[in-house]
Formats: sequence, structure tokens, C-alpha cells
Amino acid sequence: ENLIKDGVYRKWRCKSAGEQKAWVEFQLEKTSFISAVDIGNHGSAFIEILVGRSGCSDEDYKVLLNSASFMTPQECRNETNLQRVRIFKHQDLNKATQAEKWDRVRVVCTQPFNKQLQYGISFLTVHAPEEESANKTNNK
Repeated sequence: ENLIKDGVYRKWRCKSAGEQKAWVEFQLEKTSFISAVDIGNHGSAFIEILVGRSGCSDEDYKVLLNSASFMTPQECRNETNLQRVRIFKHQDLNKATQAEKWDRVRVVCTQPFNKQLQYGISFLTVHAPEEESANKTNNK
């Protein structure tokens, strides 16, 4: 909830430091193709994105973004560069998964290098192809 409030900047973090893996799930307004994803990190060493549909089981979720590195082991231990932002375009995402529409996005964060750090994400932006087409039209 704290990530989706308009005009309020907040982070989502795991419940307690030392958790091996934590995830947060977002429900999209409608089923959509996903063409790009922007992720603002908050201390996660690796972040993976899975997608699913309302009513599907955990086994039915598909990988949209393979586990991506956001911090080196040294950065994790020293707690430096916690807020790195990465932008993943269509060529970075799983092609087969992009070909389908989804309405749930699960962000899976891991931090195996620092057991004292409460980690997570600071923001997530999901882009749909229609959004990009509209932006290109408006810029002409």
C-alpha cells in the first residue's frame, strides 16, 4: 500500500532484517501487456519480477524479468548504493511472457549478503505498449 499512494514517497521493505527472500505483489487496473519496467531499489541484492493473473496459483506465475543484480556483495556488506534505479526495456524481458496479458506483478527481492539490512524497493513503474504509443503521438 505504501508504494501506491499518490504524491507520497515511501519504500516497501521486508518485515525484518535477515530474511533471505521477500516479495510484494501489485494488482494492475486491467490485464495488460508489459513492455518495460522501471525499478527503484532499496537495499536488495537481486530483484526478479513474476507476473500472473487474478485467481491463478503461485505455480502459474511466469518470469517476466530474470533475477537482476542491483548491488554487489561488497556494496551490500558496506550498505552503499542502496537506491540504484534500473530500467528494463522490452529486449530485457522474457519474450514469451511479454506476449501475454497480465494483471498481477510480483516483485521478489533477495539479500543474501547482509543479514542486518531491512531491504526492498522504493518504486516500481510498469509500462504497457499502449502507453508508449500515446507518448510518441503526443510528442509530435
